[in-house]
Amino acid sequence: MLVARVVAADPMTFSLAGDVQAGKKPQLSITANEKLTDIRVELERDDGKKFSLKHAGLTKGQSVALAIGDGAAGKSSWKGTLSAQVASGQRWNEDLTFDTIVRGGPLKVTYDADHLDLDKRTLQFKLSRQAASAEITAIGDDGSELGKGSTTFKSDSADWLSITWTQPASTNVMILKLRVVASDGAATNVELIPWSVNVDHQDVNFDTDSAKIKSTETAKLDASYAKIAEVIKRSQKFMQMRLYIAGHTDTVGPNAKNRKLSLDRAVAIGAYLKKKGIKIPISIAGFGEEVLKVKTADNTDEGANRRADYVIGPAAGSPPFKGPYLKVKADWKQLK
Repeated sequence: MLVARVVAADPMTFSLAGDVQAGKKPQLSITANEKLTDIRVELERDDGKKFSLKHAGLTKGQSVALAIGDGAAGKSSWKGTLSAQVASGQRWNEDLTFDTIVRGGPLKVTYDADHLDLDKRTLQFKLSRQAASAEITAIGDDGSELGKGSTTFKSDSADWLSITWTQPASTNVMILKLRVVASDGAATNVELIPWSVNVDHQDVNFDTDSAKIKSTETAKLDASYAKIAEVIKRSQKFMQMRLYIAGHTDTVGPNAKNRKLSLDRAVAIGAYLKKKGIKIPISIAGFGEEVLKVKTADNTDEGANRRADYVIGPAAGSPPFKGPYLKVKADWKQLK
């Protein structure tokens, strides 16, 4: 950083205010030690952009502050010359080399589910201004640290920025702790909660046009209850959870009727698990015949499609369903 220059023999003294907030420009302050005319500053920024500053003149003891650059946020390196015509008629020159920082407003990190790949351990995100580096820490569903990752970014990095992390096989990420540093030195910390658990289960087989759970199917639900209870016990001290149940039908009958039937099936399963002892909130939705497990023609009696899917996710936020579910508008309701 350029510091104040005070040399008695020089025709001027100068100093730099190079660390400024957003909306302002760094300033080069000049004070004349004798009469000066035709003051010029020729500068080149590290991105190749050139700037010329001029001032008509100063009498002895007068000062002027010249704004540098265009106010672009971030850290910049500069080189150039400062010159002036002095009383003797000669031209005085001084080489300049310095850095400046224009600090932006609050940093904002944005991302969406489509830019998070938990299998490849990759997160893509956007920053509200130029990023310099990032660090990420993955926390498991038992609260332990699974792994870390870090990266740096070039000044011409794409809008979507990527960072990867390491993680042992067969472990689930509950929280991603992301720290991003902007090019001007400002930093922000963000916690992302991508955690969800698809409950592996045997499908409850419903009769056609029925939402009644047959006695022969309760053992399947008891096994599912045990798996759900295990997840809750392991992770409930680290976050608030919710059980999501999505009901489905085969393609027999009109879609509107099947939507209602699939919701009734989700309600029946949710009520059974709640009575069994599930204490976390339960949300239910019916997808009718729009998310088939087995693709069939219309009006096809297919038992595998008369089912429900169970996913445990954060208590707040959107239901953690992906793939074909995202193409269907569903009305999620909390089971009472």
